[in-house]
Amino acid sequence: MTIGQLLKQYRIESLKTQKEWAGNTISTSYYSKVEKDQHRITAEDLIALLRANNIKLWEFFGKLSQEDKVKYDENRDIGEAINEAFYHNDKDQLKDIKNVIANSEIVDKEDQLLFIDALIALVGNHVEDLDEKERIKLKEKIFNISNFDENKLDLYCNLMPFYDLDSNLLISRRVITQFRHSGSSNVQETILGIAINMLIMCIEKSRYEETKFFIQAADQISTKPNLFFYKNCIFILKNIVNYHYGRKDEYLNKARMAIDHISSLGMPEYSKDMKDILDKYGKN
Repeated sequence: MTIGQLLKQYRIESLKTQKEWAGNTISTSYYSKVEKDQHRITAEDLIALLRANNIKLWEFFGKLSQEDKVKYDENRDIGEAINEAFYHNDKDQLKDIKNVIANSEIVDKEDQLLFIDALIALVGNHVEDLDEKERIKLKEKIFNISNFDENKLDLYCNLMPFYDLDSNLLISRRVITQFRHSGSSNVQETILGIAINMLIMCIEKSRYEETKFFIQAADQISTKPNLFFYKNCIFILKNIVNYHYGRKDEYLNKARMAIDHISSLGMPEYSKDMKDILDKYGKN
């Protein structure tokens, strides 16, 4: 049974119309095509749809045909759903996705489960909730990599909170040096993400001298439309660093302007995070 066929079965059993079943998740016309297998639904929308209709993910996926289950699990949309849940600090959704992965047949299932356990622990800053053995395994995955590839680079960016500052300084300088001249947009995004994380950590620990390397590395990456958000965050953090050395209110004003810009573009969570950093460390 395909995803579309199974959704239709659940909907009919619940005595709902397509409009009632789709709700505010996706348009009724699009959902109609999903039921007919004319369009595939993204992981993010499927999870939202099932949760809105009180359907357990692992129950739903257990009824899928093996072919459709594997096809879905291997699709990159599951990664997008994980990122979306993590961005919104939605621990319940991350747990739902974990159950989907646990009941899948993907080759790297154990690594995926370890990774999502790490993200669940990171939500709400509860790293201590992760078993010590799991933390060691996560760290070994990074330290045992002699040469980072694109996937491992992205993994490290997400798992940076599991390392102390000195370990992160060692790893991040190595990978940024290795990838700083890459022409890949995905790699450039990750490098900027690592630089942002390091600047925040250095500011929090008053290690301002260490920020120079990361600011210079970020500045060497040309600003492109897909990198604008990351560059905006770098701009905010750079002005907090500049204020530390120069004590000019213009630096704080520039940072506030950029934070307001993030909020106005519909990213309130990131805007709040940056504002908290500015309020806490902007006058230090």
